[in-house]
Amino acid sequence: MTRALPDRSLGSEWTILELLARGIVDDPERQMVRDLLLTETLEWGELLEQALRHKMLPMLAYRIISAGLRFDVPRSIYQHLESALDWNRCQIEIFRRETVRVAQGFAGRGIRFVVTKGMAFESTLYGGLGTRHMNDIDFMITPRDREAVLSVMRDLGFRPFFEWAKDPRREEISSRLNPDHLPKLARDIDQPGTRTINVDVANSLTWTRSPFDVPVEEAFKGRVEQPVPGMPGVSVPCFRPTYQFLFTVLHLFREAWLQKFVDFGSDVGLMKFGDVIRLVDRDRDELTGGQLLRIMEANNVTHAVAWVLRHMDETFNTHTLELLALERHGDEELLAAQMRSSGYVGAWGQSMRERLQSKTRGSLRPVAPPHSGS
Repeated sequence: MTRALPDRSLGSEWTILELLARGIVDDPERQMVRDLLLTETLEWGELLEQALRHKMLPMLAYRIISAGLRFDVPRSIYQHLESALDWNRCQIEIFRRETVRVAQGFAGRGIRFVVTKGMAFESTLYGGLGTRHMNDIDFMITPRDREAVLSVMRDLGFRPFFEWAKDPRREEISSRLNPDHLPKLARDIDQPGTRTINVDVANSLTWTRSPFDVPVEEAFKGRVEQPVPGMPGVSVPCFRPTYQFLFTVLHLFREAWLQKFVDFGSDVGLMKFGDVIRLVDRDRDELTGGQLLRIMEANNVTHAVAWVLRHMDETFNTHTLELLALERHGDEELLAAQMRSSGYVGAWGQSMRERLQSKTRGSLRPVAPPHSGS
């Protein structure tokens, strides 16, 4: 099914990023991006700022370089984009080696785990082109292995990240209050452009005090081995497609719904939706076979998943709700009751598209609607 091209109501710069985020799949989309990049009125400052905000600078760089636009882009900008792409590729190589080192440490202690998010996606959903930005390396473990994992990480030279934080005490308290993750871990390295490697180890597919949960042990069944590019014969375990999709969507939901992520400056961005769109495109057959719906219903997460997909469809002109037979799900009132709070989008009265483009998210807290009878 050919996707509708985005409208340009939010400007050429934003349209380019929307197209890149959802993935260029055909000639009309390729041509639209090229035409927009060559528009004389294109505001390069706006495009670069939004690309940075949404962690898409390497992707923008790759699109411009691969399209042969060296002499059509301002020289200083082109050179900066070349450097950004080269740096990101070097960072990914460092992350790949560190992922394997940590994975081998876990395996040597008999710890069950999977690699998630960026390192699981960059070589599959993003073609190993060096365009997927990553801040850290993400693993998932079972809660019972928390202490064993901390022991392995200490042996590998990692320490709690709050030792590097601006407010170490606040970071430590936050870590203790949210046991769905281990304390973020980091170690210093001596590599040009990369001085610290951060590792985030989760032991839940949702979050502390979430009204629903997806058992990690269940999600670990049927794990798949994913080859590591550039390292022949080496692979790391990842979720099978159904749980990879479910974890990715629930992670996006958490950041899109809970106000604290806006306050922390880690609100949802374009590329989080881009990951979901690419997972649907890649794993369509498995996701539409009925098992996904049964798992969601069994764990009471259907409304949360459908809420994300509804906003994704409205923003990116996709048709995922229909594809996954979730049109009757995702009711925001029911979800607000389940979450015991209104959603951030509803409280602001914005569309998700407007929210994503806004540079002032979190500058004013949303005003809650008055209680009936007040």
